[in-house]
Amino acid sequence: MAGPAATSVAARVAGSVAAQQFVQSAAPGRPACSLSDGCPRHTYFPAVLLNSRLFAFRLHDVSGVRRFPAGADQEWSQCRALGLRSAAAYLLVFDLTCADSFRYIRAIREQMLESRDMQRVPVIVVGNKRDRVAARDTRDCRDFSATVRKQWKWPYVECSAKFNYRVLQVFRELTMALDALRQEELAPATETSAAAARSAADGGLCGHCAIQ
Repeated sequence: MAGPAATSVAARVAGSVAAQQFVQSAAPGRPACSLSDGCPRHTYFPAVLLNSRLFAFRLHDVSGVRRFPAGADQEWSQCRALGLRSAAAYLLVFDLTCADSFRYIRAIREQMLESRDMQRVPVIVVGNKRDRVAARDTRDCRDFSATVRKQWKWPYVECSAKFNYRVLQVFRELTMALDALRQEELAPATETSAAAARSAADGGLCGHCAIQ
């Protein structure tokens, strides 16, 4: 696609409507690609502008996948060209009205941590169907939030894809996390360039040296 390179993002579990709402809001009129390779996936190509930088996404909706592949061979056998193990970031979306869906993403999280280095891979956990949460379910919602934020140490957002409530915030959080990683990666190069510039300004001499 034209413009900046697309960042591959995998969205899982109850995320189809959220992905569609985001694409319609962020890039109305842009087509989604439904792949016919036997893989339960739709792919969208939205873009987000943050801090004067354009982030182009390749968003894979893979809500039909049963487990996170433990290796490349397993990924190929389960669903070729899925790209789950190489995604730059993940959205784990669950149904706030269904505790089983939260247990499912908990299992997916454990599989991810066991099979991939997640140190520099952003993950946003999203509780969907906020509009359908009854008063009796608010305690469960608090438990979900506490688990994700305090135990897992991952960002957590509740939204309603049906009413497009806080859907853009979900993807803003994701974009900010990716931008923070980019800034960290650029920092060493920036420091090296600044040091070289200072050295050149001093005639190529080390700041601790002097000509006798």
